[in-house]
Amino acid sequence: MLTAFSRAEVYTPRSPRKNQYYRCVEAHFEELEGTWEDRYQKEYGYWRPYVLDVIYKYLDCGDLHLGFARVKCDDCNHEYL
Repeated sequence: MLTAFSRAEVYTPRSPRKNQYYRCVEAHFEELEGTWEDRYQKEYGYWRPYVLDVIYKYLDCGDLHLGFARVKCDDCNHEYL
């Protein structure tokens, strides 16, 4: 019988901290926030407060210490994170 999932599958974390975009945001976001008004506001508009929330949620994403979801099929008992 064919199933949608192979029992040999193993969860592999996506390791966002190894991503170049993640490292760039982590290294330079506070500088961007601090210089926004003087350097970018005239061209791009005011600093939107929700940006801070979005960036910090992005930086937290993928950290299993902050929570995760486990999905289980009731029919075949296959589980994955």
